[in-house]
Amino acid sequence: MGDFFNSLNQLGISSFLLEGLFWIGLVVLAVYLIGQWLSSFAYSDYHETPLEILQKEFARGNITEAEYLIRKKYLQ
Repeated sequence: MGDFFNSLNQLGISSFLLEGLFWIGLVVLAVYLIGQWLSSFAYSDYHETPLEILQKEFARGNITEAEYLIRKKYLQ
């Protein structure tokens, strides 16, 4: 491995620069993976069906019984 860094030093690229790029890349990868992992919890746990949404609207009194029955008919 020392020969690799010696040849890079001859080209003007120091091992310090390569090590810094490695750690920056590692941190960016870790942040990205943690972000993906956390975002998977946001919407994957529960999705309401259209019928459940309709039932909640009716229960809140936002729609009449006639509207509820008509919309329920279209959903089924």
